[in-house]
Amino acid sequence: MNQVVIIGAGLAGYTLAKEFRKLDQKSPLHIITEDDGHFYSKPMLSNALSKKKTAEELVTTTAVEMAAQLNATIWSNTRVKNIDSDYCFHT
Repeated sequence: MNQVVIIGAGLAGYTLAKEFRKLDQKSPLHIITEDDGHFYSKPMLSNALSKKKTAEELVTTTAVEMAAQLNATIWSNTRVKNIDSDYCFHT
């Protein structure tokens, strides 16, 4: 069974994970993100700033909840420094 790694837990990363799960519910799925991994609507940032909301108030789904929904492991506060494509595609 192959594992899938998604780098980034923004809207694109989480959407990719959701679409992948529609096709494959069993393969190991890992999401790596440099931030806390919580989900919130990035377009609402400008509105939040004008209303003096904190970052925590924008969160609609925590990283723990996203991991459970996606049956995934989320590595938050983790920076990707390089990708070894030879290892990724030949093992």
